[in-house]
Amino acid sequence: MLILRRKIDMTDVANLRIDGVTDNFQVRWDNTLIVTAYDQEQTFILTVDGEQLILRRRLRDVLARFARENSIHSHEMHALYKLVGCRTRGYVAGHYRLVPTCGRTNDQVIYYMVHCLDNAAELVDDKRVEMLLKGKNETYHVQVDTSYRTFRRIVEAADQVAKIQLQIYEYCRYQYGKVNSRNVQERPYESDYCVIQAHQRRSEEVLLATILYIVNAAYEETFGEEISPEFAERIKRVINSF
Repeated sequence: MLILRRKIDMTDVANLRIDGVTDNFQVRWDNTLIVTAYDQEQTFILTVDGEQLILRRRLRDVLARFARENSIHSHEMHALYKLVGCRTRGYVAGHYRLVPTCGRTNDQVIYYMVHCLDNAAELVDDKRVEMLLKGKNETYHVQVDTSYRTFRRIVEAADQVAKIQLQIYEYCRYQYGKVNSRNVQERPYESDYCVIQAHQRRSEEVLLATILYIVNAAYEETFGEEISPEFAERIKRVINSF
């Protein structure tokens, strides 16, 4: 079967062909490949069907709605990304990942679905990255203005965040008895005691980091400064006493 590949240069969004303008498109994990600002008030979207749409909403509003509808909370993402040592955060839900090509405050930032990514390579001549994104019937060559090093760093961080989430999921399955009880020998390695204990510790780390982030945000909003390291340690001691 012949796989068609359309080239889309995202470094020149203003001159891309537009198939339609809408007020109602809902960005989901399964219907979108690319999301980026078209101008200050509108958002460009490449769908899995290959449609190039303009949504009459600001990018930040589109992303906020997407996060809200998929229960992706900023305090949880902050905690998870802090654990993996990356400040460039995406929207991660296990195997589903919507990540930026660069810092979120950069005017040229483009968000793309990593779970639709087939391959990527650096364009040596101009230091850009070309991604192969799989749609329903086509594979798209999408060129973005970022370095391959930055691209890899952001994707690897999202992978690490997803790994932690899936470890917590595995621990929760174990915690609530969701294991294969017919034959103990059939239980996967991920259900072994030591692995489950490691996943439990990861779950507790994320919970602690999330609570500290929320408390610090509320404290800073109220008193105009961050909590002290001593107060943070006191919070940790209270949490660990339960």
